[in-house]
Amino acid sequence: MARKGTNASGMRRYNERLILSAIRRLNGASKAELARVTGLSPQAVVRIIDELDSDGLLFQAEKRTGGMGQPATVYRINGARGYTVGVEIGRDAMTLVLLDFDGQQKAMHCDAGTFPTIALAVERIDRFLQEQLPSPLRDPSTFLGIGIAMPWFLGEWRDELGISEDQAEEWRRGDVADRLRAGLHWPTFFDNDGNAAALAHLLCGAGTDLQNYLLINLGTFVGGGLVLGGQVVQGRHGNAGALASMPVMADGRRDSLIHHASLYDRDRATTSADLEGWRRRCTEALAFAISGANSLLDLEAVILDGSLAAAELADIAAAVGQRLADHAPPDFFAPELRIGTLGRQAAAMGAGLLPLHAQYSPDLSSLFKRG
Repeated sequence: MARKGTNASGMRRYNERLILSAIRRLNGASKAELARVTGLSPQAVVRIIDELDSDGLLFQAEKRTGGMGQPATVYRINGARGYTVGVEIGRDAMTLVLLDFDGQQKAMHCDAGTFPTIALAVERIDRFLQEQLPSPLRDPSTFLGIGIAMPWFLGEWRDELGISEDQAEEWRRGDVADRLRAGLHWPTFFDNDGNAAALAHLLCGAGTDLQNYLLINLGTFVGGGLVLGGQVVQGRHGNAGALASMPVMADGRRDSLIHHASLYDRDRATTSADLEGWRRRCTEALAFAISGANSLLDLEAVILDGSLAAAELADIAAAVGQRLADHAPPDFFAPELRIGTLGRQAAAMGAGLLPLHAQYSPDLSSLFKRG
């Protein structure tokens, strides 16, 4: 059973975070709506909203009419209250975003050039921060920190990336996070790129109204993340939902999803027949993976996102849905297939949300309770 908010005085900080998270996921809400979705008493909601409004974390956005009563005031997150930088250090590019306190993107830059050393990654982050955030806003009370998302095995797949053994080895070392943190001099938070992308969809993407979903990201290497009970599931090693090594059956043999649903393989296609062959293998492998995951987890939805153009992503989703319908067993409850719109920026946006999530988010299983 999902936990509710509590009115106990010892949980005041938790309830403040609960209110902020609800407003962020609802993109604005009235006090009555917040009491309904959080389970807090109307009196507790009024007190917390008034305090957050007084502290500058919220603002009164509009009046909403409806029903027989007085118009309700809608509260929204005050984006100017703080800023974060999100970074995805990917296998083929380094993406940086500046987010405000409401999780809205204010600036973005993508370095798709040389595979970075750790020193170069630190240099790029520092330069982006200096260029995009004015000096007065780089005060610790306003700048909340840096989030970094990367594959836990960034140094692997050296041949596919075309990098040297020395370059790969630098990113295999166990002190990567410590060396990045030492060069940045700001609060710095880390997560797997798939987990970060799942968080982005949970708080401001295609999963804001969902509690249980699997994110599949079609990037250079296929990856993803898992959300259960309104929380990103990290697993013992922070690698739950990574998907690349997930077993699939393709062309009648056992293989891993990475070899059939990754764009590095698609980009090798030189003819329309090659491209169509990749799409067929990708569709077959994704349907197999989704069928297995959903049989275990009984998901509300699967979100497909990534670097592909929207039309091609929609075609793949439709083909996967048709394959599931044609081959699913009679006791299979097919999850909704959704198309994400965050694209290749999802992991960087999720990374930028890490400082906010660490400081201002409670257990989101309290929200959007099912009857």
